[in-house]
Amino acid sequence: MSVISDRGVSSTIITLNDINKCAFNIRVAAIDGSLHEVNYENSKLSYVIAGAVFLRISDKSISYEESLISEDIEENINGEELMRKMEYKLANEINNVDLIFMDRKLSMDRSLGFNIPAKVIGIVKDFDRSKINVTLDSPWLTIESKEDCITIGYFRFFNWIFMYQTNLDDLNYVFNILYRLAFEPIPEALGYNYPLFLADKLAKYYRNQNVKALDFIANKKLSRYRNFRRIVENGRRSF
Repeated sequence: MSVISDRGVSSTIITLNDINKCAFNIRVAAIDGSLHEVNYENSKLSYVIAGAVFLRISDKSISYEESLISEDIEENINGEELMRKMEYKLANEINNVDLIFMDRKLSMDRSLGFNIPAKVIGIVKDFDRSKINVTLDSPWLTIESKEDCITIGYFRFFNWIFMYQTNLDDLNYVFNILYRLAFEPIPEALGYNYPLFLADKLAKYYRNQNVKALDFIANKKLSRYRNFRRIVENGRRSF
């Protein structure tokens, strides 16, 4: 259905009754990053983890397959930008998946020159929700606009409203997969996206493995920058 808000802007809204439910058995990857910054002598060190979780998703089950992490530490750079670059590098290197989830605003990153991977859905948690005027009961998904190849809209399956951005053309499929992944019985993940919830926990877990050592060395001034790098390189792993 289509509705016109009090701002005169038309939106297309997909509801549960509108969709044609589709069966799927797909392999997905979810990518997220985590950043830790420390001040060291006259420098700022940015330690970044980018992590990917691989899952098999079907109508009836979600099964974990494997995960991968990438680590880096740099001096006197923008840590947020380093994390963005690492996440996109990881996303574009991944093969043999049917769909990628990212905690990123794809339209903005595309304008910054980043290569958006094929078959990706970006989910945004932080944005201005005052512009949304949907009075229907959940679940619903809106189609707001399209910037080049990226469709932008919002969805609500339980209490929270999220933004999505995707280069997939089949929005019925997008509704189905997002709705399927919103039902995991973990309060923090309920209504959001279970694979991205896991990717966030993965990145934070491995970041925290080295944070105490990094902070100790910086605070005690027992080492120089090369020792920070050695810690990261010795601890680098993929699994």
